[in-house]
Amino acid sequence: MEKRICLSGWAKCLIVLMPGWLFLTGCSEALSVTATPVKGVDRIQRQETSLDVYCSSGICSFELESNQKVALSVSMFYGEEQPFTKIEGVSVTGESGGSLNIAGPYQFTLEIVPQNTPVAVQVVDYYR
Repeated sequence: MEKRICLSGWAKCLIVLMPGWLFLTGCSEALSVTATPVKGVDRIQRQETSLDVYCSSGICSFELESNQKVALSVSMFYGEEQPFTKIEGVSVTGESGGSLNIAGPYQFTLEIVPQNTPVAVQVVDYYR
Protein backbone atom coordinates (compact mmCIF):
# COMPACT_ATOMS: atom_id res chain seq x y z
CA MET A 1 0.00 0.00 0.00
CA GLU A 2 1.39 3.34 -1.05
CA LYS A 3 1.19 6.38 1.19
CA ARG A 4 1.16 9.82 -0.39
CA ILE A 5 2.24 13.02 1.30
CA CYS A 6 0.51 16.21 0.26
CA LEU A 7 2.30 19.48 0.90
CA SER A 8 0.57 22.80 1.44
CA GLY A 9 1.35 25.82 -0.75
CA TRP A 10 3.74 27.27 1.85
CA ALA A 11 5.69 24.06 2.16
CA LYS A 12 6.09 23.86 -1.61
CA CYS A 13 7.31 27.47 -1.73
CA LEU A 14 9.85 26.80 1.04
CA ILE A 15 11.20 23.74 -0.73
CA VAL A 16 11.69 25.75 -3.92
CA LEU A 17 12.96 29.03 -2.41
CA MET A 18 15.13 27.82 0.49
CA PRO A 19 18.08 26.48 -1.57
CA GLY A 20 18.22 29.74 -3.56
CA TRP A 21 18.16 31.82 -0.40
CA LEU A 22 20.94 29.76 1.15
CA PHE A 23 22.98 30.14 -2.04
CA LEU A 24 22.58 33.92 -2.06
CA THR A 25 23.33 34.49 1.61
CA GLY A 26 26.08 31.87 1.88
CA CYS A 27 27.71 31.10 5.16
CA SER A 28 28.27 34.49 6.74
CA GLU A 29 31.82 34.65 7.97
CA ALA A 30 32.74 37.20 10.64
CA LEU A 31 34.75 40.16 9.37
CA SER A 32 38.48 39.67 9.84
CA VAL A 33 40.89 42.55 9.14
CA THR A 34 44.62 42.06 9.65
CA ALA A 35 46.98 45.03 9.88
CA THR A 36 50.68 44.12 9.89
CA PRO A 37 53.41 46.71 10.63
CA VAL A 38 56.19 46.73 8.02
CA LYS A 39 58.37 49.77 8.75
CA GLY A 40 58.23 52.65 11.22
CA VAL A 41 54.97 51.58 12.89
CA ASP A 42 54.98 51.63 16.69
CA ARG A 43 51.60 49.90 17.01
CA ILE A 44 48.20 49.50 15.34
CA GLN A 45 44.87 49.46 17.17
CA ARG A 46 41.81 48.11 15.38
CA GLN A 47 38.14 48.62 16.14
CA GLU A 48 35.64 47.00 13.72
CA THR A 49 36.26 49.06 10.55
CA SER A 50 38.73 51.65 11.82
CA LEU A 51 42.46 51.61 12.50
CA ASP A 52 44.61 53.88 14.66
CA VAL A 53 48.18 53.66 13.41
CA TYR A 54 50.95 55.02 15.65
CA CYS A 55 54.05 56.17 13.79
CA SER A 56 56.39 58.39 15.82
CA SER A 57 58.70 59.16 12.87
CA GLY A 58 55.89 60.39 10.58
CA ILE A 59 56.92 57.94 7.83
CA CYS A 60 55.70 54.37 7.97
CA SER A 61 54.32 51.43 6.05
CA PHE A 62 51.99 48.57 6.88
CA GLU A 63 49.98 45.84 5.16
CA LEU A 64 46.25 45.20 5.25
CA GLU A 65 44.23 42.05 4.57
CA SER A 66 40.55 41.25 4.90
CA ASN A 67 38.41 38.17 4.40
CA GLN A 68 35.60 40.27 2.87
CA LYS A 69 35.03 43.64 1.25
CA VAL A 70 35.23 46.40 3.88
CA ALA A 71 35.65 50.18 3.96
CA LEU A 72 38.36 51.07 6.48
CA SER A 73 38.92 54.42 8.16
CA VAL A 74 42.59 54.93 9.10
CA SER A 75 43.75 57.58 11.59
CA MET A 76 47.47 58.37 11.85
CA PHE A 77 49.14 59.38 15.13
CA TYR A 78 52.67 60.22 16.31
CA GLY A 79 51.75 59.08 19.82
CA GLU A 80 48.86 59.12 22.29
CA GLU A 81 46.61 62.14 21.67
CA GLN A 82 49.05 63.40 18.96
CA PRO A 83 47.48 63.03 15.50
CA PHE A 84 49.52 63.70 12.37
CA THR A 85 49.58 67.40 11.57
CA LYS A 86 48.90 66.85 7.87
CA ILE A 87 49.27 63.79 5.65
CA GLU A 88 51.54 64.61 2.71
CA GLY A 89 51.01 61.37 0.89
CA VAL A 90 49.53 57.91 1.03
CA SER A 91 50.65 55.19 -1.36
CA VAL A 92 48.50 52.09 -1.72
CA THR A 93 49.74 49.09 -3.70
CA GLY A 94 47.14 46.55 -4.68
CA GLU A 95 43.59 46.46 -5.98
CA SER A 96 42.43 48.87 -3.24
CA GLY A 97 44.51 51.83 -4.42
CA GLY A 98 41.69 53.36 -6.42
CA SER A 99 39.41 53.61 -3.40
CA LEU A 100 41.75 55.87 -1.37
CA ASN A 101 40.19 59.07 -0.05
CA ILE A 102 41.88 61.62 2.23
CA ALA A 103 39.26 62.36 4.90
CA GLY A 104 41.13 64.95 6.99
CA PRO A 105 44.57 66.13 8.08
CA TYR A 106 45.35 62.78 9.74
CA GLN A 107 42.71 60.42 8.34
CA PHE A 108 42.02 58.51 5.15
CA THR A 109 39.63 55.83 4.03
CA LEU A 110 40.06 52.94 1.64
CA GLU A 111 38.16 49.87 0.62
CA ILE A 112 39.84 46.51 1.10
CA VAL A 113 38.78 43.42 -0.81
CA PRO A 114 40.01 39.86 -0.35
CA GLN A 115 43.00 39.18 -2.61
CA ASN A 116 46.02 36.89 -2.84
CA THR A 117 48.56 39.42 -1.57
CA PRO A 118 48.19 42.00 1.21
CA VAL A 119 47.51 45.65 0.38
CA ALA A 120 50.68 47.65 1.05
CA VAL A 121 50.17 51.14 2.51
CA GLN A 122 52.84 53.80 2.99
CA VAL A 123 52.06 57.09 4.75
CA VAL A 124 54.19 60.23 4.97
CA ASP A 125 53.43 63.20 7.21
CA TYR A 126 53.88 66.65 5.64
CA TYR A 127 56.17 67.98 8.34
CA ARG A 128 58.60 65.05 8.47
